[in-house]
Amino acid sequence: MVDLRPPADVRPPSTREVPLSREPGDRFAPGNARWPLTALLWLTLMMAVGSLHPLFQGSGWWFAAAVVSALVLGAAGAARAAHWPSVVASAAGLIVGVLGSTAFVSGGTALLGIIPTAETIDRIRVLTEQARDAIVSDEAPIVVGDAMLGVIVVTVAAGALLVDLLSRVSRMPGLTGVVFAIVLVVPSFIPDVDPSWVWVVLTVLGYVAVLVVSTGRRPSRTSIVTAVAAVVVAGVVTSLLPVSLASPLSNLGTGTGISTGVNPVINLGKDLRRGTAVDVLSYTSSSAQGDYLKLVDLVDFSGTRWSPASVRLDGKNTVEKLPQAPGIAKSTRRDTVTTDVSVNLLRSPYLPIPVPATAITGVDSKWKYVDASGVTVRSTSEGSQGLDYKVTSRPVDPTRSQIVRSLDKAPAGLSAYESVAGVPASITRLAKKVTSGAANPFDAAVQLQDYFRNGEFTYSEDTPVREGYDGSGLDMVETFLKRKSGYCVHFASAMAVMARTLGIPSRIAVGFLPGTQEGSSENWTVTSNDLHTWPELYFQGLGWIPFEPTVGQGTTSSYLQQTGTEATPSSSATSSASASDSATAQATTSTTAAPTTAQVTTSASAATGTSGRSVGGAPFAVVGAAILVLVALLPWWLRTSRRRRRLGQDPPDTALWAWREVVDTARDLGVSVDPAATPQATAALVRERLDAPGASALERLLAGTQRERFGDLPAGAIVQDDARTVIRSLRQGAGPVARCVAALVPRSLFVEARPQTAQGA
Repeated sequence: MVDLRPPADVRPPSTREVPLSREPGDRFAPGNARWPLTALLWLTLMMAVGSLHPLFQGSGWWFAAAVVSALVLGAAGAARAAHWPSVVASAAGLIVGVLGSTAFVSGGTALLGIIPTAETIDRIRVLTEQARDAIVSDEAPIVVGDAMLGVIVVTVAAGALLVDLLSRVSRMPGLTGVVFAIVLVVPSFIPDVDPSWVWVVLTVLGYVAVLVVSTGRRPSRTSIVTAVAAVVVAGVVTSLLPVSLASPLSNLGTGTGISTGVNPVINLGKDLRRGTAVDVLSYTSSSAQGDYLKLVDLVDFSGTRWSPASVRLDGKNTVEKLPQAPGIAKSTRRDTVTTDVSVNLLRSPYLPIPVPATAITGVDSKWKYVDASGVTVRSTSEGSQGLDYKVTSRPVDPTRSQIVRSLDKAPAGLSAYESVAGVPASITRLAKKVTSGAANPFDAAVQLQDYFRNGEFTYSEDTPVREGYDGSGLDMVETFLKRKSGYCVHFASAMAVMARTLGIPSRIAVGFLPGTQEGSSENWTVTSNDLHTWPELYFQGLGWIPFEPTVGQGTTSSYLQQTGTEATPSSSATSSASASDSATAQATTSTTAAPTTAQVTTSASAATGTSGRSVGGAPFAVVGAAILVLVALLPWWLRTSRRRRRLGQDPPDTALWAWREVVDTARDLGVSVDPAATPQATAALVRERLDAPGASALERLLAGTQRERFGDLPAGAIVQDDARTVIRSLRQGAGPVARCVAALVPRSLFVEARPQTAQGA
């Protein structure tokens, strides 16, 4: 009889050679730079950073971040290609990142442009303070000056270093998705900013590519479906998350509030046109007419917009002892008003207060008065929402004779409040025409106010937007004076500019109208519709006088009447005011008129305040929370899908895939399985975690796998049942924490197995 069976050491040609475990070698070993993975990590990171473009003006910041992050990842990859240890290679990336970041933020203080010096460290400290102010107070899109560019570059460099550590040192490239997700979600925390869906999609696709390249496997049908689902989820998240987070982050409940930044005047129109008014604060006042509540003074006028004076907060300027209001003579009659303020839905770095304030109680030491020019109060680390405080103020109420006596007193060096370079001739001519009959500067100011309130002007929040002159720049003012229709920003800016052309120091105050009085009580309610601007003009002896040119809004002070008296200025007139008042005015002028370079940078980067958006109520919060839960469960779904696919394989690889699933499950539960170990050694290690039924099933699975691979005997569905028994036994033997981690963060899905020193079976 002839034996037709093949020799024992000969495999049938139809049998496929598939190993029991993956043995690709150490992809993370020194000398393996893995440039495709490095390039994908950089590209995906930069696509995630691109999603931040609604937060910053221009695109130069993105290119700077791209260069520095490329230096970090490139240096680390080159070091690994040179057979440096992986941790040392990451350290090389860190050093190069520091040098590259220094080149962007040193401002010429670094040695050779990249090596930090003591002067560089001091500059970084100043830039850090400025960036903190901008982040706390400014509205997106922020002007990217040196301070903000430094924050962006350093943060992105740190992100590049982190993805390098996760993917190469920790050998968990899958977890780089956390870094990308953190970057993508940042715009969702910024009110009135719409995240960019396109950048989110590109980042998700880049992350899927990272997973494919890092694992070395071709994408399966499940991974493709998952990628598409991830893109859809990302789109939904970027659409709904800003709305869902607005309420809990801002403590707004189901209402809407308003937010102001360093310079809230530019965005004031949007707040006024927001629709339904919301209560932003309430107060009680001893004044029968209520109080104008000021937030900030706008002093610097560039010709295109008004902005606050460039003054850095002094840590010593606490509200415990406020300075005297400048320019007010001791003989000038003044009222004393007590106001208790309770802030509800107003988030502002400035404190709304009646002026000039002489005492403030109820706020902590983080609130400082800005300077002596008008005693506005600001914080760089807190907002006004939820505060309750008491203010004592002393507004002037001069008699006619006191006003007349002040007319011969020339302003004490307030050139910073008189600058109006580039004013169109039409505005100058109109100012002179309107005030041609004025006997003195005070009367001229009153005539300007009457020109707006008693003339042909109308109040409209929509006309400037519809006809394209909404703003406070000179071109907008010129158009407003022709159209004669606008809202408070236009009236205040026009009067302030016209006053400056007449030599009268002026500024714009931003704050709130007195609001609505509750019956005849002392209680007042201020809503978002009461947000307002008005001009303040300076007269030595009277100080800063508020005017109200906006037609149909607010009230005018009773003492703002024509005097008809000719002014007779004399060289000694200024000294008749109190010495302290004059000194205060001079100090204010020197502080405001000569800002440092760093302060100018702060002013340049000061943007408008943000406008709150409707949060849409609780349903959106629920939807947002549900989406976050779904995203957190995505690894569990991927791992479950893989298990289902493996345990449903048909011959000839039924046992092989069942065995691989058991090994990966053991890894997920914390068993240190060596991919280079023999099947017998792996079985012995896993067996220690099993009960008796599980151990028996493991033996049958191992035997079935060996017969399938080496005996050309296809395994039946019984091996899949044995695999499920082993998996169930492994899970029962693990603790609840280990099972939770294995479900939510499965190690086999994110971490490449490390081949160890081979041990005998």
